[in-house]
Amino acid sequence: MAITHYVLPALALASTALDASQLASCTTYSGSVAIETGLAVPQDANGHQQLEITTVKKITGNLTVTNAIALASLKFDSLQSIGGFELGGLTVLSELSMPALAEVNQLNFTALPALQILDFGGTGITKAVSVLITNTGLSSLTGINNLQQIDTFNVNNNQALQNISLQVTSITNSLDIEANDGYQTGLTTSFPMLETATNMTFRNCSSISLPALANVTEDLGFYGNTFETFAAPNLTSAGGLIFVDNTALTNISLPQLTSINGTYQIANNTMLKKIDGFTKLSVVKGALDFSGNFTDVELPALTQVQGAFNMQTSGNFDCSAFEKLDQNKVVKGNYVCSGSQTKPGGAGTKPSGTSSGSKASGTSSAGQFQANLPVVMGGTSLVAGLLQLIL
Repeated sequence: MAITHYVLPALALASTALDASQLASCTTYSGSVAIETGLAVPQDANGHQQLEITTVKKITGNLTVTNAIALASLKFDSLQSIGGFELGGLTVLSELSMPALAEVNQLNFTALPALQILDFGGTGITKAVSVLITNTGLSSLTGINNLQQIDTFNVNNNQALQNISLQVTSITNSLDIEANDGYQTGLTTSFPMLETATNMTFRNCSSISLPALANVTEDLGFYGNTFETFAAPNLTSAGGLIFVDNTALTNISLPQLTSINGTYQIANNTMLKKIDGFTKLSVVKGALDFSGNFTDVELPALTQVQGAFNMQTSGNFDCSAFEKLDQNKVVKGNYVCSGSQTKPGGAGTKPSGTSSGSKASGTSSAGQFQANLPVVMGGTSLVAGLLQLIL
């Protein structure tokens, strides 16, 4: 039976005996199913509605339920796969039960403040192309935590969410996790099987575990997190590596990292005094940009910085080791190193004063510096800054 588009008030609660018999006999819908406003079903004493469909096993198109403001319970007892699954503006939905669901092309959940638990049963969803979960009442992502394949994963602004743990081995497009407050305890994240990723952004997390991560082809960025330490023991290369405004961070350990193909930025991590966890880092193809109040930086294997080199700190800092790198042409772009600064700045800024260990060479119009600065806008992460200085 092929249904290209079916508005569910008629589909789910059949208006005629013929519709009911057709629905009862169908296990696969070729097309999309939508509930876009209300339901022609009775309300309980609280004015809430329930919808349960027992026979459907597969929807080849999309299942869309939006702005059904009285819907409190949605059940598809036999549904195993959906082309796309969108829930939005369901303010009283507190029960979502799909115990057989295993495969979704796109999952998009927005504005579901009463939904606290995903009941996908068994192992839950194991395959999806993209996931967006924003502004929900979810306290965990049980039901999708066994995902093995994913292209895009974006989870943001879920105030009760306390933990994200996925079993994926690769993320082919992007991962964005931000503004999930976990009722002030902070969101913990774990990706124990993840080996490769394209672009990853973490914001407002209390812990991040990436024990198997080996390669990130674009940016790996950490912004405004509350974790004290970060380690990626198997990471060997990254397109860009950025630590900004992680106020509790005291230690970074990436012992196998050898190359960064873009920006290498560490800025405004107020508790980070010593940067010594990059013992094998040899090549930075973009800019090296450190600013903060650190007192010790060790990069013993560094042989090449193709972009600008900026190291400014309010701490008492000896620049002599890095002056040798500049003299030996390790740094190809503009070189700035200065300690005891009142207002240490990022690449492209001039030191506010000259200290005994400071030196600046070249001009700010030489070289190329790039930095990605994501901002939160409407619950999504945007790469909002691209600084360039023509070297």
